[in-house]
Amino acid sequence: MKIWNRVFLMDPTRQSEASAALVAIHEEVNSVSDYGYNLWETVVGTQGEFGASALVSDVERFTSGELMHADADGEKLGALAAAVNACVDGRPEDSFWTVAHSVGDWSTVPNVVANVVNTLHIEQMADSVGALVEFVDYMHGLSGTPVTVCTSFWGTGPSVRLIWGYESLGDFDERTSRGMADPGFHERNAAMATTVGPPVVTTSNVMRRLV
Repeated sequence: MKIWNRVFLMDPTRQSEASAALVAIHEEVNSVSDYGYNLWETVVGTQGEFGASALVSDVERFTSGELMHADADGEKLGALAAAVNACVDGRPEDSFWTVAHSVGDWSTVPNVVANVVNTLHIEQMADSVGALVEFVDYMHGLSGTPVTVCTSFWGTGPSVRLIWGYESLGDFDERTSRGMADPGFHERNAAMATTVGPPVVTTSNVMRRLV
């Protein structure tokens, strides 16, 4: 299974307009297709950044347009896309992430996600995935937070990503504060720095679900 992501950078002075336009087009596409998109807005991180995501079992079907229904109104979709494009402040970036490991209950889409992405040297990938699987299993046992470990290379460079799911921003704050106060959190990060080596760069954000 893969996760498809698109990152939108929108004009931060038109945040409300951009949010409404993105919600409108994703809800419309979902109503006339089998894509099942989710839409996210960054609340901790780069302002004006939104993300779309979808689970992908067949990349060819997903990218071919085959999942659109025959009765989709192209004129309506075009008008909704134009409203989004009017708020764009940068080119969107697409990526596919291969799910390597998942723990916890993902039967429903969380309201809030925290993303942590380690960009690595290619020779670090295998050891990093193994170490992070052990790390998230430990953290899930500690806080109960559902976590997915996924990897990407094309368009992203060699990268490993952790996606943590939460019910609310308050839930995020409580669980992360509790987890990061645990000695095992720091011990495992120190061990990874020694055995895997430090990542080239680590980025993170927190996003809330709009669709």
